[in-house]
Amino acid sequence: MKLYLFSLLVFLIGCAYVSDDEQKKEKYDVDVSNAGTVSFMVVDLESDEIIVSHNESKRLIPASLTKIFTTAAAFEKLGADYRFKTKFMMSGASENSLARNLIVVGGGDPSLGSSTFSETKPHNIFSKLKSELSEAGITSINGDVVIDPSIYNGIKYPSKRIWEDMANYYGAVPSGLSFKENTFQLTLSSPQNVGGQCKIINCEPDIGKNWECFVNSAANNKDSAYIYGHPEMDTWYVSGSIPSGRSQFTIKGAMPDPALLFGRELKSFLQKNGIKVQGQVRIGGLEEYEEIKLIYEHLSPSMLELCKIVNKKSNNLFADHILYQLAISDEKDANWDNASLLLNDIWSKALPNSTANFYDGSGLSPFNRFSASDMVKVLTYMEKSDNKEAFLSSLSIAGEDGTLRNLLKDEGIKGRFIGKSGSMQEVLTYSGYITTEGGKRLAMCIMVNGFTEPYSGLRSRITNLIEEIIRKN
Repeated sequence: MKLYLFSLLVFLIGCAYVSDDEQKKEKYDVDVSNAGTVSFMVVDLESDEIIVSHNESKRLIPASLTKIFTTAAAFEKLGADYRFKTKFMMSGASENSLARNLIVVGGGDPSLGSSTFSETKPHNIFSKLKSELSEAGITSINGDVVIDPSIYNGIKYPSKRIWEDMANYYGAVPSGLSFKENTFQLTLSSPQNVGGQCKIINCEPDIGKNWECFVNSAANNKDSAYIYGHPEMDTWYVSGSIPSGRSQFTIKGAMPDPALLFGRELKSFLQKNGIKVQGQVRIGGLEEYEEIKLIYEHLSPSMLELCKIVNKKSNNLFADHILYQLAISDEKDANWDNASLLLNDIWSKALPNSTANFYDGSGLSPFNRFSASDMVKVLTYMEKSDNKEAFLSSLSIAGEDGTLRNLLKDEGIKGRFIGKSGSMQEVLTYSGYITTEGGKRLAMCIMVNGFTEPYSGLRSRITNLIEEIIRKN
């Protein structure tokens, strides 16, 4: 069986030379220049037998498989029922029902204002606050709306990200008070002629930046436009291409200051719903005030529900927020360095001889590294954890949901692989649990880096490999 699977692996990676001696030893040389580098391992969870492996200790770029380490650590350290808290407070009230200041203290909730959950949508949160203010007899705020995002501190952007990612929605970074997944929409129009100059129509919400557009129209249906900028830049740029002949084509960017946007939208809502706000929206802290009183505490969905978004939808922002919260739970300042070092420390202690190294919790950094063996160790660890069921329910089910919904859809195969996928330029990775037709339960990880063929072809061969493992064991 092992020899058969190794032969299938050779077919997967292509362009491999296998001598008679190597075949006897079940070892293979991969032509990296044509097929890239593969790290692959499958282990029987009951017997600990290695079903098949190839370069299992080779450390590669894992892309979003990093999220498995992050969410597993969250279940272990924070628990499936953990919830982020956002506190709405006032600095005092006078006899004529005037609150001096409304203070919102961010708790690092990645779902605040997200449309993913009903209870996190802005209108529902604001309505609950308005109800609590009315119940407390507050009809007007004669001071400011003060937003305190100071739970997260330090440099906003991680040093190990690439410039192209930072201002695009998938590269949005955590804030002590994140809002609407820290995402804005930029709408462009494109001319009919290919190669023509595109125009910016609208930015919603307005992020207060000037724009320069270098986007051209293209003869395809791809979104190949990228936004460039950081909060301290007055002028942001967008370049690349979008399909030609579009009156409106929307791309998404990373919001530079979500805390202020939250404050502005909150003030506007209160004004429209009968509570006057005399002052301004600004960033501040609780230390400025005396006689602080809690009005309303908003709780996020549970860690289990958040981790489902991380693993099934591969949400980078949610993953990095969870990474930051691990640092806070360990009584460390929440910043990229502390949080990443803590994730490394958690798994180096839990997994003997782990070679994993992390610079974020999402896998967006191309500097993250671990091997297929490292990943299989994590999967084995979580199989024996008290948090096993929560962790399993956060993963995608092949043929059914999440990023694996289009994988292994045939009857008899669908649902037999649950796990996570990952991809970035010249990186394609899969990991998770396999239930074979013979009833075996296996842990699997395959990572391919540096390949030159189309993703579709490589993905198809990986799918065939997983299917063969399911059918032949």
